[in-house]
Amino acid sequence: MIKLVIYVSMICFGSWGLLSSVFPEISREILLGMIFPWSMFLLSVLITQIMHLKFSFNITKYLGIAMITKMILYGIIIVAIFSFMSFNPIPFIISFTGYYLMLHLTEAYIVRSFINNKQL
Repeated sequence: MIKLVIYVSMICFGSWGLLSSVFPEISREILLGMIFPWSMFLLSVLITQIMHLKFSFNITKYLGIAMITKMILYGIIIVAIFSFMSFNPIPFIISFTGYYLMLHLTEAYIVRSFINNKQL
């Protein structure tokens, strides 16, 4: 599983570097749109693995609580960014949406492998 997390992290930062070299004027927006979903992904995968290893019978309840918590945290982060920072919101929204979808699908794949008791 750790290899997959490392590969996903390399893809995130590699794509940010590539996009920043092509669009240097919006590199900060792309970074902010990548860093929040990526950090939530890392935290969520780590906690999910710990919960699965220690309390595997209760993983469904945990996943529901984790999803609600992530949505609340994403809402707080987005409101804070739009309230306290001045930047172009369109590249941020596009970047955030793209990274969020990619990382959420990867997390779903990891959780499915936990449930099927496979090692990544």
